[in-house]
Amino acid sequence: MKQNLFIDAAMSIEKKYLLESRKERNVLIKHYYVKDEFVHKLKHDKGDYFNVSFDDVILYQEVKSLQKIVSKILRIFLKKYHKNGPILILGLGNSSIMGDSFGVKSVSKMIATNHYNDIYTIPKVALFTPETTNKTGISSFKLISMVVNDLKPDLIILIDSLVTENINYVNRTLEINDCGIVYADALKDNKCINRKTFGIPVLSIGYPTLWNCKKAYYSKLNLEEDLNIISSMIADVINQIIMS
Repeated sequence: MKQNLFIDAAMSIEKKYLLESRKERNVLIKHYYVKDEFVHKLKHDKGDYFNVSFDDVILYQEVKSLQKIVSKILRIFLKKYHKNGPILILGLGNSSIMGDSFGVKSVSKMIATNHYNDIYTIPKVALFTPETTNKTGISSFKLISMVVNDLKPDLIILIDSLVTENINYVNRTLEINDCGIVYADALKDNKCINRKTFGIPVLSIGYPTLWNCKKAYYSKLNLEEDLNIISSMIADVINQIIMS
């Protein structure tokens, strides 16, 4: 099971976590901070969570305004965590299943720079899409571990599809955090991808593509179109940040 959108858990006790809520045009940005004592209650790691919600007008007509907001958030995190070493960007999920393809689609549109000679001053960026175990026969976590051990990045950015319990968030929200992924089906800690796992800061970009309703999962009919727009936008933001 995919990790649930953080805001699903935080809404019931929002006052304890919400640092800021503001609206820019039709984009609602909420910034949460989770402290140690609330981790187990929420089933999410401690750290900063940004929830960016938008409507159809933003997605289909004004996606550039959404891009600027996402860029600003990511730059804050990169300034805090990137120390000029390699960046590993992971596109998690299954490229054959549309509702699980956000990570793979996004990374496929990004630019890798890790193979360039040292004369280039742009950051070293490596891209990796491990797919899922049922496609490769190898644990995606093991594959990621091998890449991390070889590359020795000082920052990991992972991109993945999420699940939400609120149909209004499906395809209309982005979650950006510095906490990584803690899967919702209570896998062991060493199977999660977070700072504790590798001793490296992990940024996560999640996009809820599935609605969890009474233990059944549903997606929207326009999922493919929405995925194409959002994955291109995320790729453009990261490419621009790297090259700037």
